[in-house]
Amino acid sequence: MSKRRVKYSELQFLKRELYFLEKSGVIQAGKSEEIDNIYEAEQISFTKTLLYVGSVLIGIGILSFVASNWAEIGKLTKFLLIQGLFIGSMFTGYRMERNFPKTAKSFYYLGGIVFGAGIFLVGQMFHFGGDFQDAFLWWSLGLLPLALVLRDKWILLGSSILILFYMTDGLIFSGQMIPFWILLWIIAIHFLNNKMGFSPAVGLVNGFLVLAFIASVLNFFLKGLSDVEYIYGLCYLAIGIMLINMKEKLHEIYVMLGFLVHGAAALLLSFPDSWPNEWVYLPFSILYLSHLLWLIKRGSLFSIIILCIMIFRFYLDYTFDFLPKSLVFIIGGILLLGFGFYFEKQRKKGRENHV
Repeated sequence: MSKRRVKYSELQFLKRELYFLEKSGVIQAGKSEEIDNIYEAEQISFTKTLLYVGSVLIGIGILSFVASNWAEIGKLTKFLLIQGLFIGSMFTGYRMERNFPKTAKSFYYLGGIVFGAGIFLVGQMFHFGGDFQDAFLWWSLGLLPLALVLRDKWILLGSSILILFYMTDGLIFSGQMIPFWILLWIIAIHFLNNKMGFSPAVGLVNGFLVLAFIASVLNFFLKGLSDVEYIYGLCYLAIGIMLINMKEKLHEIYVMLGFLVHGAAALLLSFPDSWPNEWVYLPFSILYLSHLLWLIKRGSLFSIIILCIMIFRFYLDYTFDFLPKSLVFIIGGILLLGFGFYFEKQRKKGRENHV
């Protein structure tokens, strides 16, 4: 009997579940290995890799040629060349989709690259003006329907990353406006991601997009005020804690993002300069470390990592000025080794009790 091929991450999840069920007595001893032998992990497709890398290289090569000869080409020729490349890539992909789906997809990717480059080049050619980063907005918008039609997670991921680049726009970053229309992108990306079968990578980027939108709101209302770092820190700390407390309702990637966000926010707030009254950092840090110990007691491995980072941060802060530098590094290395041993020990302990 031929083995069923699944993704490597899915196979690892299956192995952990079978191990848990066998330890719990739900299935007989040795049954997990029997079931495991039915499956095998999918190998990275060499053909796909060649085709996708080839399409990207062709796109870069064509665009490099056009850019290097841009001044010598007439406006009409430039416009027709860009349109021809885009339509030609999409049409070729459509014609080859039935018999050569992998090759067809590489042409779709090429078309997506040409589409984005065309936005920049046409804007420059006809002097449309506007913000340079607006091009990322329209490029992302153009990729969304393509991702929907092809049900392609990579194109959706590309669209998500492009709109995240747009959020670094100077007007948004400086708090001069709130890009409310980004909420439409967030909803659309979330909907398409769930419709295609949830991709953790797309979910993570979309999570960062939500955080960037919240930052734009804070930038707008806090513009012109000084000593507001603690407000940012407390807001993101609250968001992170909220995410990890909703782990039963959210995908795992959002819970991981929650740990990352509240850990980064707490690290910021552990410095005296982040507060209007510098002494506040110490009671805050004590309370936060107590919270981490409570999470660790509940079996949170990510909290162990954050705790180690916080301890190491205070160690460097209090020892770097008065201990010999060599001793600082030696003791720091010993601490890191101890953290690593403790983390591995907790992982083994967790594997016996829960997934």
